[in-house]
Amino acid sequence: MFRKTKLVAENQRVLVFKNQELNNVLTPGKHKIWDIKNELEFVTFDINTMYFSEKNAERLYRNNKELREHISHWKLECTEVGLLYVNDLLRGVVAPSEHLYLWKDAGEIRLEKVSIDENIEVDDKALFLINRAGANTSTRLIKSERTVAIKPIADLNVVKDHVGLLYVNGQFIKRLAPGQHAFWQFNHTVELKSFDCRTQMLEVSGQEILSKDRVSLRINLSASIKVNDAELAASSVESVDDFAYKTLQLALREAVGTKSLDDILLDKLYVNETVKELVVERLSDIGVSLLSVGVKDIILPGETKAILNQVVEAQKAAEANVIKRREETSATRSLHNTAKVMENNPTLMRLKELEALEKVSEKIGSLTVYGGLEGLMNGVVKIA
Repeated sequence: MFRKTKLVAENQRVLVFKNQELNNVLTPGKHKIWDIKNELEFVTFDINTMYFSEKNAERLYRNNKELREHISHWKLECTEVGLLYVNDLLRGVVAPSEHLYLWKDAGEIRLEKVSIDENIEVDDKALFLINRAGANTSTRLIKSERTVAIKPIADLNVVKDHVGLLYVNGQFIKRLAPGQHAFWQFNHTVELKSFDCRTQMLEVSGQEILSKDRVSLRINLSASIKVNDAELAASSVESVDDFAYKTLQLALREAVGTKSLDDILLDKLYVNETVKELVVERLSDIGVSLLSVGVKDIILPGETKAILNQVVEAQKAAEANVIKRREETSATRSLHNTAKVMENNPTLMRLKELEALEKVSEKIGSLTVYGGLEGLMNGVVKIA
């Protein structure tokens, strides 16, 4: 059959190739075409997809005037990013150095170019439009003959009471205040390092350490630190917490390992002061201050603890015995002094006798007296 009929829908465009060379572009409608030698080939495109993604798009666009009437072309520099708008709605982001071919009849199309040569920060308006369009999670880009997905923007969030450090391609750029920030990451590696500027507590728990006299101790240490210079800390260590933890751990081992158990128990502040002295300067060198440090627990092995309890019990018993003997001696000396006073003072002697009588009468229900008061006193004294 020499004459062919081709029906083109409203959303379609058909490229007619003759001997693999673009010959014509069919617009919507019914077309009758002569093909005597069966040399024609028809390629149908849906313009609703917007993208003219023919593998030879660049060559076809350059060599065919009729095709250029249906296709719009944009070329981005290596330092430019494109914001693609269709009917005033953002539809996607185009990567640097890309060629973009779009069907003109797909809508009112415009490409807004943004330079990322010196400033890669995304302004709030552009970020809002990109996020609303969902273009930051699955952006359609044309790369040669294929469509790919890429995340064009790095969303960085600095939480409250933190300081953020922005690094681009490994170089420190600036400090970021708490809040949401966004940066183009085409041609760049964007990284955020965040530091908590509040006082932080570190727990160095369960440290098994031998004292100088080879007693195994389990010690729990607590310390509070604060980051003063975030830039210095970021350039000095990978992790402030890890560095501080290991520094405290080594200082604790050094402090305990050079003292005997008795010395440690006698001077409870020795470990705290020694650890602080060893650590404070090392932390200061990385922009961190050590605010406080203290031993929470010193746990002895079971056998050592039992022996120590026996020693303490014996010491307390000896101390109690000394106190008891001291009090007995003091009481005897007091009685001796009282006796010497009464020996030369009959009146005082009589008062002591009356006092004794009073104590005896408290325990007697009835008392028969013979010989008067003198007989009573003599009888009481004689009985006593």
